[in-house]
Amino acid sequence: MAGSSNSLTSRVWQEYGSGATSRRTEVVTIDWVADDAAATIPNLSIELRGYCVKAITNPGATAPTDNYDIALGDPEDSALDALAGALQNRDTTTTEQAQPVITSAQTPVLLAGTYTLSVSGNAVNSATGRIIFYLTDSV
Repeated sequence: MAGSSNSLTSRVWQEYGSGATSRRTEVVTIDWVADDAAATIPNLSIELRGYCVKAITNPGATAPTDNYDIALGDPEDSALDALAGALQNRDTTTTEQAQPVITSAQTPVLLAGTYTLSVSGNAVNSATGRIIFYLTDSV
């Protein structure tokens, strides 16, 4: 495939509990494909709102380079990784999960705006992968 892609695959809200204990969780799935000649993956602008309580990364059938990195550029400064490095050094063969936190207080990261998702450190042409974010409306 000439070129490369990075696309939002699905966005699903789920409701848990009722009344005062009701919680909404959004599951955001993003699939990516590296360029077939340059191995690059374009950035994706994505709107995310809620507390990120978990992120799962899954290398695809054509695995990316070991220790590839995923960052979520903050809307105020795209050089700032809103996930504080939680998705750095991803494995080439294993599905992994991370619980992004900003400080040692273990508070989930609040996301509110349009972020720049980037995948870097890959040198494998046509590599594929999936990223799944779990967002909740309260913690």
